[in-house]
Amino acid sequence: MRKFKLAAGLVSALALIMAPAIVAGATNNNPQGDKGSLAANTTAAEVPCKRLSAGNGQAKDIFLSTAMPRTYTGTDWQDVQCARTTFRLGYAERALVTSDFNAEADCNGTDPANGQWCETRALLNGLEGSPVAAEPSSFAFDNVSEGPNNWQAHSMNRAWEVRCTSREGCQYKFAVQTKMHDGSVTGMWLDEIATHLSIVVGPGVPL
Repeated sequence: MRKFKLAAGLVSALALIMAPAIVAGATNNNPQGDKGSLAANTTAAEVPCKRLSAGNGQAKDIFLSTAMPRTYTGTDWQDVQCARTTFRLGYAERALVTSDFNAEADCNGTDPANGQWCETRALLNGLEGSPVAAEPSSFAFDNVSEGPNNWQAHSMNRAWEVRCTSREGCQYKFAVQTKMHDGSVTGMWLDEIATHLSIVVGPGVPL
């Protein structure tokens, strides 16, 4: 009898411990959000970012990442966190800049049948990298057709040719941005973001 009471007590205690997690999950549309709540405050909060870099006279490599998810909403362009950085070039230096952005994505909308999508773009000093996917065929990083909790890995690659014409040197600002294609798209959940920026200094290579 004593053993039965002890077991029953343990079950009750475990139920009390687990209950808050169950309640918290009830407000979370994405079970993978256990690493960071997808409630409203997640869309505004800064997530921790990691930056790794290396360089020499001819090349620079920058790697940006985060293991924390964040949900992006709205039809205006906004920076993706942990996918923005800066670098410098000296006077008269010419460089090929390439970016690779990838993340686990989940794009959601009020009508999964309407074919809408979540957009991304990459900017260097405000200029979109090649290829430029302008409207009406803007770059769809993910779409709403599969409904919620449909996590998939998605990626985007862009490139620029830049030349510094300032004798003081030039600073370049890089950013990946996102927005929802129309108002029926409620948001895009991005997790495990990884951004690689390669800056190779030198003349163009002839074919």
